[in-house]
Amino acid sequence: MRLTYGFLNVCDLYGKLKRDAAALEDEITSDRFFNFVLTGYSMIDWIKNDPSITPSARESTVVGALYADKSLKICGDIATASKHFELKKRHPITTAATSESGFGMGRFGVGGYGAGEECLVITLNNGESIECLELVNGVKATWQKFFTEHEICHSSD
Repeated sequence: MRLTYGFLNVCDLYGKLKRDAAALEDEITSDRFFNFVLTGYSMIDWIKNDPSITPSARESTVVGALYADKSLKICGDIATASKHFELKKRHPITTAATSESGFGMGRFGVGGYGAGEECLVITLNNGESIECLELVNGVKATWQKFFTEHEICHSSD
């Protein structure tokens, strides 16, 4: 019995990732960000286990490169911490993910009147700060490159 209800392969999950990204581009919220990082990182497991993926795309070096990708590592840190409250077994590259809202936060004219849009910022161990949509674009670029190189999920982005 399948427990993936409507997601039959990694291409279906990639479609969800693009919808999650579009939702964040409309308005950044913690809920939408949670969905995006979970989907972005979970796709690696789907690559490893989806029988429709060619064996060459599932080789350990290829999957290892996905795990080593900076954007996907950030997603992994945040997704794992979000699911388990804290990181105990993982060595993160991410120090913090912070959310602020209110006057002067987020993009101008986005979000509810008087409340504005959330401003989500990720801080890495090296002190680098990455804004939410910068991470979104990095994750989308990583997956688009992967699918193009391996001739999977033939759809425009």
